[in-house]
Amino acid sequence: METEKNFLSLLEKLDRECGERIALRYSPDEPDAFITYHGLYEKVIEKMHELKGVKTVEVRDGLRLSWIITCLASACGGHMTVLCAPGQPAIFSDETYDKNYLPGKLLFFTSGTTSRNKAVVLSQEALLSSAANGQAMLACHSDDRLLSCLPLFHVFGFICSFLWPLTNGAEIDLGIGYHGFLTDTKAYRPTMLSVVPTLLELMLRADVLNDELRMILVGAGPCSQELIDEVLKKGIHLRFGYGLTETASGVAISTDDNDPFTLHPCPDTKAKLSESGELLIRTTCLMDGYYLDSEQTSRKLTDGFLHTGDLAEIDQNGCIHIKGRTDDVLVLPNGEKIFCPEIESEISSLIGTKCVLVMRGSIPTLVVHAPFERDFEIKAKIDEYNQSKPLGRKVPAVELRSEDFPRTITGKIQRYKL
Repeated sequence: METEKNFLSLLEKLDRECGERIALRYSPDEPDAFITYHGLYEKVIEKMHELKGVKTVEVRDGLRLSWIITCLASACGGHMTVLCAPGQPAIFSDETYDKNYLPGKLLFFTSGTTSRNKAVVLSQEALLSSAANGQAMLACHSDDRLLSCLPLFHVFGFICSFLWPLTNGAEIDLGIGYHGFLTDTKAYRPTMLSVVPTLLELMLRADVLNDELRMILVGAGPCSQELIDEVLKKGIHLRFGYGLTETASGVAISTDDNDPFTLHPCPDTKAKLSESGELLIRTTCLMDGYYLDSEQTSRKLTDGFLHTGDLAEIDQNGCIHIKGRTDDVLVLPNGEKIFCPEIESEISSLIGTKCVLVMRGSIPTLVVHAPFERDFEIKAKIDEYNQSKPLGRKVPAVELRSEDFPRTITGKIQRYKL
């Protein structure tokens, strides 16, 4: 399908071309629990009339079906649409929204991996361009059934488990959320699945991936080789997507089961490296900026390129290889730099639990998640590690905590909160 410029024209086209096809199925146990593309269009138009006269709509409904209808109706009606997690406290007041009204724009909040959540302004055209980029790299067919089990207020979930299949007339099976992670695949029997690494690991451990599943798209974080091998052994194709909230998700994707870490840039995407090795991206999916934060916007956008905050390499074929985050580098008082993931990975394998390296004043400190009864054992193993390493690789201080690390909605550890 040709890329549309806004959600309303997309829904009108879907109504004309595949109106009787199932758009959304919202219960695997009830044969009539579905909405066709014609039915979806009608419900969105009906909701648009209900929202008439409203300027800004905060979409907070925890029910996925009504959430989708409200979100589409708000955007189609030209309102400013703010996508919030259920229970998320208001970040801006109604008065602020009224004074700084952006008609037809959508506000997504960053996941808060390395800093506090920021409101990212995205146009409908940028979001639809992202879905089209995904389709150009990895086809979702009209006869596919994609299980939508990720939070739709997060840009990866919105694009890759909703807008991408929607734009291609596929069936979207709405998962029931957290309680359905281990039952929805067997109940719906999808052919495609978009997940984050922690959810993929949970599904593999519980052995709930159905036989009809042909393709899994993983995003929002890295995945271990062990999990990759388990998926491929089941005869399921596996792809990795790379993107940010600021790029409406779609920037690059892997194209080969046997080479999952080589990312090919999506169409109309240009990638280059800064002098420090940071990945810079220019794309048709780029954000307008951060809502009410021109200072952060100007820092992030330079000459049309987005500073991603990711360290990367670009090979001779123009493919991207992500190496880590610029925030993952600690600079010691003597100027020496430590790349945290390398040390964290080595020590985690040694002690059998997660750890995060942070600065406490001028002292690199390893924060370890482990029960108190393992204190002596863990400290002994870290002492053993230190004895085998040069000065710049030693860990001078250790903190143990019994509670898990603070994480984003996609399972990433929020280093800055530590």
